[in-house]
Amino acid sequence: MPVDRTSTLPELIAEAQRVLAICNACRYCEGFCAVFPALERRLAFNEHDVHYLANLCHNCGACLYACQYAPPHEFQLNFPRALAQVRAQTYRRYAWPAALAGAFERNGLVMSLVTAAALAIVLAASAWFAGPERFFAAWSDAQGSFYAVLPHGVMAGIFGAVFAFALLLASCSGGGGDGSVPPAAPPRRCGGSSRAPRPWRCRPAV
Repeated sequence: MPVDRTSTLPELIAEAQRVLAICNACRYCEGFCAVFPALERRLAFNEHDVHYLANLCHNCGACLYACQYAPPHEFQLNFPRALAQVRAQTYRRYAWPAALAGAFERNGLVMSLVTAAALAIVLAASAWFAGPERFFAAWSDAQGSFYAVLPHGVMAGIFGAVFAFALLLASCSGGGGDGSVPPAAPPRRCGGSSRAPRPWRCRPAV
């Protein structure tokens, strides 16, 4: 989905809240993905809720094709596009280190350069660790030609360091602050159901 880079985050949040409110009333797409069960546990959507739901969406577009309120309907509802626009803004807002936030403006170029640099570093490190002659020597299947060049312990150590870094980031983001997402309030019961009620179907008890 194209991302509108001219709208401000408050404008995108307001549009996403409008879209989410319509979807929460309709619920035709409730079985499509993880976004809709999480959406239905909320009766209102603050900014943190919108950020959370936007990052649950993986932009498959199935709900757009099923939606009866998509353009040319007057509601002009484009659920995946609204969440994609917010998601792109959250990537910049919560990037760590913050200096990398600008990379999302040129993510194609940045990813190409990072991938090329990473491959060059891995090959250079492998040649230094194992010796350049190992790249051109013949190895039997029993010896394991791949691990003769890049030992399993080294490979596991690299991915272990990446995993530890991901855990560090997760622990930093889970402590509240600007990026935290408050848990949804438990859904009110309506007509014997534990699901969040649709506004026009639930009446206060007398």
